[in-house]
Amino acid sequence: MRENLRGMRRVFLVIALAASLAAQAGFKVEKYAEGIYACIRDEPPGLMFDANVVFIVNDEDVIVVDANLTPTSAKETIAALRQITKRPVRYLVNTHWHIDHVSGNATWRESYPGIEFIAHTSARDDMLRTGEANKKEYLQGAPGFAAKLRDNVAKGESFAGKQITAEEREAYLADAALVESYVREAPSIEMVLPTIAIDSRLTLRRGDRIIDIRHLGAGHSRADLVVHLPNEGVLVAGDLVVHPVPLVGSTSFPAEYAATLGRLLELKPKPKIIVPGHGPALRKDDYVWTTMRMLEAMASQVGAAVERGETLEQARRSVHLDKFKAAIVGDSPQRDLIFRSYVLQPGVAAAYEEAKQRKTAAKP
Repeated sequence: MRENLRGMRRVFLVIALAASLAAQAGFKVEKYAEGIYACIRDEPPGLMFDANVVFIVNDEDVIVVDANLTPTSAKETIAALRQITKRPVRYLVNTHWHIDHVSGNATWRESYPGIEFIAHTSARDDMLRTGEANKKEYLQGAPGFAAKLRDNVAKGESFAGKQITAEEREAYLADAALVESYVREAPSIEMVLPTIAIDSRLTLRRGDRIIDIRHLGAGHSRADLVVHLPNEGVLVAGDLVVHPVPLVGSTSFPAEYAATLGRLLELKPKPKIIVPGHGPALRKDDYVWTTMRMLEAMASQVGAAVERGETLEQARRSVHLDKFKAAIVGDSPQRDLIFRSYVLQPGVAAAYEEAKQRKTAAKP
């Protein structure tokens, strides 16, 4: 009995120490099942992001889902993992190719030589082409954006020209810090490409544990992967699910996105916990249903606008997502900013391009 108690105390001490280190680093470590942990970022909802990272600790190895935005944040995540286990990391799954999910790859490789990186087959090309172009463009505007955020806080003014709220102040400062850290470290970030590419599905087994890595379809990007742990009731969703505001974005496929979320919601057994790419873990799927229905409405309305021959700006005026916005944003001006910045602007533009391509393809 005493040995059991001492063993339990050691386990609790390890988890407490990992949580303490994580709290200092900007995330909290949560345990969902035996061997299943997530580093959940604690920055407030904003326009700049670092990724949630999941550890799947097995008898002989570890599988990690997603890297981080910078080498520094990746090192902090690795330090938290090493407080939990000394077992080697065998695979790291990049749920997609955006910088906040892949920029830490090289740091993980340095810490765990021999690690393999799993991603969708399209991720390599997207990292080399769109990713590099987007990174270059982002870095040109990033210092000015960070300065603007801090200037608005100093003036006490929101982006909407109103008195800044406490929520907005906290978010602006967190965004500025993330932007500045990325700009500072970007020159030293080595791009590490996937070593294992999958089209639709890769299932790994560790004892009784099933680690089901799946491409359910395009959505937030064309390369989205999810990691389903059916025995533990955990789904790692990447940026297909982001809370509290969906990140639709310029590289998204809104019409396909809705269908992909539909397949996610049909997974069996139904997950008890959904770990999003950003934001807190979800223990209900109502938010995912809301996101799916919003995307369906967006795709339908934009498609009708394209059929009428409307321009993008005309289509923007004819798209009405007010009831979904109300459910997601509430009375938060900060969430309203994110909704406009990701859903109503690039999201509608992406849906417009999708609809135009469908119309062109349908011509005899």
